[in-house]
Amino acid sequence: MNNKPIQIQKDSRFDYNKLREEALALVQKLSGHIWTDYNIHDPGVTMLEQLCFAITDLGYKTSFPIEEILAGPNGRIDPQAHAFFNKGEILSAGPVTIADFCKLLLGQVEGVEQVWIEPVTSKSGSTICKGIFKVLVQPDENITASKNYDQLEDDVRRCLMRYRNLGENYEEIIILRPLNIAIKAAILVNGKQPVKETLAYICNTIEQTIHPPVRFLSEAELLAMNKTTDEIYSGPLLSGGFIPDEDLKPRRIQVDPAELTKAISSLDDVLQVKYLYLSSDEKNFRNKPVQIPAGYFPSVDISNNTNDISIISDQVEHHSQDALFWNVFERIKEVRKRHYTGQQVAMADTSLQSVFRDLGRYYSIQHFFPAIYGIGHEGIPRDAPRERKAQARQLKGYLLFFEQILANYSAQLGNIPHIFSPSKTQTRFTQALTDVPGVEDLLSPDYEPLAVQSDASKEAILDHLLARFNLPLLPYPITLYQRLYGGITTLAWKQNLLKKLPALMYARLQAEAGGYQETLRQLLYMQREQGERLTDVFEQSHLGTTNEHPSEQFTLHEGGEIIHVVSEIPPDQEGYYFGHQPLNLLRHGIEPAHYRVVQGYVLYKAPGQRIWQAVAKHSNHDDALAAKESMIRHLKDISIQSEGFYIVEHILLKPSFKDPVYGYRVKNRRGEILKEEQRLTFAEREAAIAGLDINGQIEFFVMATPWHVLPESFFKFNITVVLPGWPARCQYEEFRRFTESLFRDLTPPQYKLKFRWLGVNDMRSFEAAYFNPNNKDKLLDFLA
Repeated sequence: MNNKPIQIQKDSRFDYNKLREEALALVQKLSGHIWTDYNIHDPGVTMLEQLCFAITDLGYKTSFPIEEILAGPNGRIDPQAHAFFNKGEILSAGPVTIADFCKLLLGQVEGVEQVWIEPVTSKSGSTICKGIFKVLVQPDENITASKNYDQLEDDVRRCLMRYRNLGENYEEIIILRPLNIAIKAAILVNGKQPVKETLAYICNTIEQTIHPPVRFLSEAELLAMNKTTDEIYSGPLLSGGFIPDEDLKPRRIQVDPAELTKAISSLDDVLQVKYLYLSSDEKNFRNKPVQIPAGYFPSVDISNNTNDISIISDQVEHHSQDALFWNVFERIKEVRKRHYTGQQVAMADTSLQSVFRDLGRYYSIQHFFPAIYGIGHEGIPRDAPRERKAQARQLKGYLLFFEQILANYSAQLGNIPHIFSPSKTQTRFTQALTDVPGVEDLLSPDYEPLAVQSDASKEAILDHLLARFNLPLLPYPITLYQRLYGGITTLAWKQNLLKKLPALMYARLQAEAGGYQETLRQLLYMQREQGERLTDVFEQSHLGTTNEHPSEQFTLHEGGEIIHVVSEIPPDQEGYYFGHQPLNLLRHGIEPAHYRVVQGYVLYKAPGQRIWQAVAKHSNHDDALAAKESMIRHLKDISIQSEGFYIVEHILLKPSFKDPVYGYRVKNRRGEILKEEQRLTFAEREAAIAGLDINGQIEFFVMATPWHVLPESFFKFNITVVLPGWPARCQYEEFRRFTESLFRDLTPPQYKLKFRWLGVNDMRSFEAAYFNPNNKDKLLDFLA
């Protein structure tokens, strides 16, 4: 007989007649000459027809639109229950490009009117400026009026450092000061519109031409501008809306009268610009471009009495200083400069809703059988013979096998929301046959349908969901964690990753907490929070105290075996005392096979040791066993609490470009020094090299400290990863190789990674320098 499972074809599930024909053909094939009557009156055919009808009903339920299958009783589809991420969460990303960071500052920092970020460059061939940026900020009117420039600089720096990418730094932040541009102009208009309103539009055009405002648009507005959804949500997600790329104008280095004349002439009511002169000192007006010096941005204050903008209409002249003009000008200015209300990420998504279908409820096929069968609600007459009642019950019991399959199918369909949920583990569902008439006479009171659960099926679903985001997911660190420490499964790990996926993907390259480091911490399943010292666990009382108690040696006897023991346990004290053990105690001490309990003593011996170490003593065997379990758990906790890592970006240790610590030397082919200079600022060194007639090789160096003269390559795209070497997992060479490989996979390829696995004392010294911003010298001692 063919063992291939028989399946109902998809195109047959709605066709009752076709299902019936296929079923009868199968029955004929299986029964052969035993059953020859397949007419409609046959009870077997009747039962077959009822089952075919039930199958078509299940096919009908399955064909509902997916949104109706997922909708809850209130008609809402819970996005979290199905791992549905909204487009703002999953399409947007943390800032990466210069344009992204400009938009971030415009949307996050109050007081920023416009901003420009420029990479620091070198003409001498120096590479130390790679990854260093200069930021120029144009403040808004409120900051300019209050002159609160220092606070704005601090706000901008905090925002940039919070979101900065790995291996990048923002060394110089310049808050530009306004350079007031005075204007004298005469403009001829046609007079079709109110003259004061025309003058107001002209003045507003002048302001917006000199420094055009940045708009915050909504998703609907950008879609109307033929932007795609991918284009709209590319880059950082801002709470105020979306900033079009075209609003990020280049920094203006001059104001040209010709540009202003062209902008004014484009207005409908303007006939001619008779003349337009500019002045940066409010005295000398000329029809020539005004150059903007470094550290300033151009500003036009229409209210300044130095300005004289007049329009001529029907031989009547009107000036920008008239009182009526100001009311119209301020109104137009406010409308033109408004910030649009954009897409609100926190708003409830009302689009995920549909008609609710109660697909999980099963209605028994026995309701549809002819009453003569006696298995429906009517049942068997009370005066029917006992044999007839028994026959009805036998038929009901026979049908239960088929009905359980149908009911379970309905339960599976009704619980589809649980299958894709990152919070649920169940993937197979059943339901009791409570709708079958008179079923209580056939089933025991404790009847429950059996549902065989499998973590593998749920993991396969999670693997599919995670694979959509190209997240490398290798279970090795979790399987090793589970084997050594326990308390986690790969299923729970994947569920947790799926819940955190939007945040991890958004900040994947960000150097601060919550980005690059957090992604690695989650993939390696390291529980120690960032910012906590890994050696803090040893500041607590863990392994008891030896109290300088001298060691003693003795023997124990068990089953004819002589056991040699050494002990440092103080007399009449509880606790456990491992004495002076190496750090491999954290690896071997969590294995129960390395312990024995003999005569109330808990004995420990690591591989390679010859003598057992007495680590605890109790009055009875049960207390000693409990002490052993407590010790193992405690050693596991020490490893868990000290797993983690530190990221040291060399670029952050670079001295400021304004510090006189930069030098160079010129060598000939024989390596002889032809010229050398030290203690220059970066700009001074650039100027010095520009004036050289170089006939040799230039070496650049930095006097980072009085005793650290380092090549510039030390600071360029170098990252040192510092990890603890003592936790149990970290003592496995394959785990170290896996960790280093994972770091390399998730780190942009231009960065050069170095790894340091430290013992406890070395880690304490490193942490003392790492957490103290004044200890840069000691940190360089460690890295150089």
